[in-house]
Formats: sequence, structure tokens, C-alpha cells
Amino acid sequence: MADAIVRQKYLADFSLGLINRTGAFVVCRDLLLALPQYFDQTRYWRFFFSTPPEGLPRKLLARLMLKEISARRLGLVSYWPAGRRKGALPTLFLDPLYTIWSDLKADDIGLCHDVGPITHREFFGDQTYQDYKIAYERMAKIGPGVVFVSEASRRAFQALYGTAFRFMHVIPLYVRKAMQGGAVEPVQGVKPPFLLTVGAFEKRKNHSRILDAYVKANLAERGIQYVFCGPRANETEAVLAKAAPIPGVVALSYLSEDQLRWLYREASGFVLPSLLEGFGVPVLEAANAGLVSLASQDSALEEALGGNGVFVDPLSVDSIAQGMERLIGLSPEERGQIVAKGKAHARLFSLERYVESWREVLEHNQ
Repeated sequence: MADAIVRQKYLADFSLGLINRTGAFVVCRDLLLALPQYFDQTRYWRFFFSTPPEGLPRKLLARLMLKEISARRLGLVSYWPAGRRKGALPTLFLDPLYTIWSDLKADDIGLCHDVGPITHREFFGDQTYQDYKIAYERMAKIGPGVVFVSEASRRAFQALYGTAFRFMHVIPLYVRKAMQGGAVEPVQGVKPPFLLTVGAFEKRKNHSRILDAYVKANLAERGIQYVFCGPRANETEAVLAKAAPIPGVVALSYLSEDQLRWLYREASGFVLPSLLEGFGVPVLEAANAGLVSLASQDSALEEALGGNGVFVDPLSVDSIAQGMERLIGLSPEERGQIVAKGKAHARLFSLERYVESWREVLEHNQ
């Protein structure tokens, strides 16, 4: 792709990078690395760095930033900065939350992963709900450009805040290059056949119902393990405690990319009947690896898979258990058809396509 003259430049607000190391962090980091010519500066809370801070400095800045957010929730701190200088660059906010201390303008752009803190308050808590409520209401009042990661996220946002924004584009996410091939390393304690879940230990990932469904489907008695892994989050202790006594369940902590590629290669199916997703990169990566996924019906996950998978009611243990049985019982012909369609669909979601879509938005800011 040829970059001729860059007509528009931005300040990138990547405050998200101080507290988030999940998929949202990865895609935002990849965007900044791929299109540096559009970003004169990158801001992390009140500070400017050329790369995301790491280690103790990141943790200290994150703690201070969260304290300021708490103070603002109580109305104790005025907005920072107080105003945008004449001629200052528009800002790309890589998460809407961080508009709350900036002088948001209509020519700014916000990346919206989902509106879960508003629509699913029970997963995020009252404080997060209040913070995002302030951020989204400011956006609705000012009407900047907004980019969404899925049609599902855009529909949910529009239902809450309408369509009076400068633009509302969808740029779907992509299969990470690390999951497209490379060395593999077997994971100790895991032996095929097994079903796999990759996702943070969060309430919205639905681990508890998945574990109940695994027991209900009697898969351990049939020699089929259930393996799950992901970053620690708001349900880590409860999920690990529930999983510990269940035969056939393997809970994993940190994995290298080599080990994760091995899990994707060796699994008999992928399981993610999540209660909320902005897009669903793990199921896309599973499809790219040749796995059939069990996922939530009528969700962003079904959109990410292009309808190629086994879809269940995520609120029903019975439905998830039946989906697991179907996943295991697919005939070679049926599995082959779903895999072929899933791989073809996944190939549409490349980093190159993602970057080019963003380049067009940034270049024209419309």
C-alpha cells in the first residue's frame, strides 16, 4: 500500500496501555506501530512516550491514573487539559474512557471496543459503569468520529446514543500473525483429545457455566479433557476453585506463543459461549487454526465466525452441554465443511486489511 502525502496527523491517546494487556492493548499497539506517520505524539495519561511504559513505571502511572479517575468520579478534579490550543492536532482515543479528562472535539476519533460497561453493568461494577457513562454521554453530546470493532458493537452503541456522530465506521479485528504459524511446544498435563477455551478469567467469559456443561456432558468419562487459559481477571479465584476438583479439567496460567499454537493445533474444538464480546478474536484464530468453535448465538462471536460454527444459548448449561456433544460428534465430512468455510472467512481478517482500513479513516478523518 502506498502512503503518499499524509494530510492529517493526530495525537494518540493510549492511556489504555497503562492498565490493559489483553487483546485490546495488542490491537491498539499494532495500529500505532503500523501507521507511525499519522501520530506526532502518543500520550499515556499525562505523559508522552514513544513506546508503552513497562514494569514498575507502568504500574505506578496506572495507579496514579486510576486515582485521578476515582477523584473525577467525585467531582474533585477539573478537566485536564483545560482546553485545546488553536491549531492543536485532533486526538485518536484508543478507548472512550480517556476522553473524560480531555477537551473532546468533534474532529477527534474514538475507538469503541464495546459498550459492555453500560449494557452489562454486572460484569464491570458500578464504578466502571459510572466512568464510561460520563465518557459516552460526552461523546454523544459532542459527536466525534467513532470506530467500532464489529457491527454488533455499533448496533448496541447506536441503540443507546443514537447516530448524531461525525462518522460511525466498523473496522473488524484480525488474526494475529503469531497465530498464523511458527514453532510449537507441547503443554505439560494436556493430552488430546481436549476442548479448548482461551480468554481472560472474567465473569463475561462464562467459565462457570462451561464447567457445569462439561460435567453434564460426561466428557471426562469419555476421555476428553477441557483445557482453559488466559490472563487473570475479576473471576480468577472463583473459576480456579470451581475447576480444581473436576476430573479432566486443566487450568493453565501463562503460556508462550509456541504453547498456545500447540493448543490450537491439537484441540478437538474451541469453546467460547461468552456473555459479552466486542468482536471475538479467539474464535477467529481458532477458525484460522482449523478448529470448529462453540460460541454464543446472535452475538459478535457469530459475526466474527461468519456463521461457521456451533452456536448455543450462553445462559443455558443444557444448551452449552449439547453444543459440546455436537462439537465432539461432528462427522468428518461436516467438520471438514465447517473448517473450510471458517478458514476462508478468517483469511478475510488480516492485519494488512485492518491497517489499510484505519489508514483511510485517519487520512481523511471522515
